Amino acid sequence: MRKTFHEKLDEVTENLIEMGSLVQDTVRDAINSLINGDIELAQKVIDSDSKIDDYDIMIEEKCMYLQAEHQPVARDLRLIHSIYIIVIYVERIGDISVSIARLAKRLHKDNKVLINKNVLNILIEMGNIVMQILDKALKAFKNRDAKLAQKLDHIDDAVDQLQKTLYKELYSTASKDENYIRFVSNISLASRYLERIGDNSVNIGDRVVYYLTGDFRAIHSDI
Repeated sequence: MRKTFHEKLDEVTENLIEMGSLVQDTVRDAINSLINGDIELAQKVIDSDSKIDDYDIMIEEKCMYLQAEHQPVARDLRLIHSIYIIVIYVERIGDISVSIARLAKRLHKDNKVLINKNVLNILIEMGNIVMQILDKALKAFKNRDAKLAQKLDHIDDAVDQLQKTLYKELYSTASKDENYIRFVSNISLASRYLERIGDNSVNIGDRVVYYLTGDFRAIHSDI
């Protein structure tokens, strides 16, 4: 039996939810690999990237065919367009997770751990918050919750503040030691990756608000 338009739309919506769940796992594993120096876990994140890319291609193709075959309007059209945009943000978050995992492998290649407890605690807190933002963004999409989506930008402010605190901690020690300089550079980059996960998650929330309300002003960032 031929599937109806809304059955196909429900299917691609579920595909995005599945992809989001997979990316949540990679974010969590990437952060844990960085914090704990788990090289095997870092490699697992890197290896999972191809599956995320497969979802990206599949969802994009389904959105294109839905729009071409059925020429939806109004809310249905906004949903298809929003799914197409959201999947880009989700795929980016997956790529950032891979970057964190590769950074973890470089940082811990000699089985070294983060020796600065303050830096470690800040990274853990940043990681917890960005995972919370991503989780809420995906729940807002799944549950059609505009109010939840609108809260994400405020939560993300905490990530920016923690990043500033991290920089102060890293650069409070003046050293010409090459190992320390390399450590500071890598941790600074890790914090930037975490900050970008938060930003992309907020963008997902903005697209959810647009889909539900039709208000283009909800969209703060360009693709």
